[in-house]
Amino acid sequence: MKKFLAILIAFTLILSLASCTAKPSETSKPLVYASFYPIYDLTSKIAGDKLTVKNIIPFNESPHGWEPSAKEMTEIAKAKAVIYLGMTMEDPWINKVKEAAPNTEFFEVSKGIEPIKKGNAINPHPWLSPKEALIIIKNIKDALVDIDPSNKDYFEKNYQNLKSEIENLDKQYREELSKTRLKTVVLFHSAFAYVARDYGLKQEPLVGMSAEAEPSPARISELVDLIKKEGIKYVFVEGMAPAKPMETIAKESGAQIMRISTIGTLSKEDMERNADFISLMKENLEKLKKGLE
Repeated sequence: MKKFLAILIAFTLILSLASCTAKPSETSKPLVYASFYPIYDLTSKIAGDKLTVKNIIPFNESPHGWEPSAKEMTEIAKAKAVIYLGMTMEDPWINKVKEAAPNTEFFEVSKGIEPIKKGNAINPHPWLSPKEALIIIKNIKDALVDIDPSNKDYFEKNYQNLKSEIENLDKQYREELSKTRLKTVVLFHSAFAYVARDYGLKQEPLVGMSAEAEPSPARISELVDLIKKEGIKYVFVEGMAPAKPMETIAKESGAQIMRISTIGTLSKEDMERNADFISLMKENLEKLKKGLE
């Protein structure tokens, strides 16, 4: 009997110690993957502490042309859901992930946005416009409610808070950009097409919709002439786009270079200063105002 009691006490102690030292598992909450940084950050803001949200494309990597490894695809397949932008931004890898994850739900959150097209190609940068970001966050909220209906009220509250912030951004963009002397934005690639459409600007990119495209000497010459003609003081280099072609344009035209974020990823510097989608959107507005003075 004494031996039995000793074993029972020892077993109880082991269980007690295990319960004290065990950490809550991330898998205790539904796991959701977001395709790249802006979708990840906006999803995280609405999901709060009710879901585990992970980013698919690593920070400090361009979302253009990225492909997941076999290991990454296996990890993504464990998720309850994947939230992605659409509008060809994640092509072609998103279809490969869908095939590899038949039990995972997929939510495309650009639905409802009127796409900007050049020929058959869709410009995949709508999140840079607060007006379009409002559509994206509504779709994200609806997706999270579908994923976890029990926390509908919680997601709705977080969504309303985020909506108010982005509505305020939309108002600031509309009011501030309407006052600028210049309306032409010269930049490397056409990432700011939706900003231009929504806030009365004209975008003049050196290349098209891909930051990996090669600029032509003829287009460089065209932009130099345009800058001189309109008295443009600044040209923009976006995100991880190569600076050298824009430096050539700046040197030949007398303009200055200004860096602006596509918010497609977070740079090391962004992470060190705890930047997020909202703060980067505010910084972009300030840079656009200066560049169009």
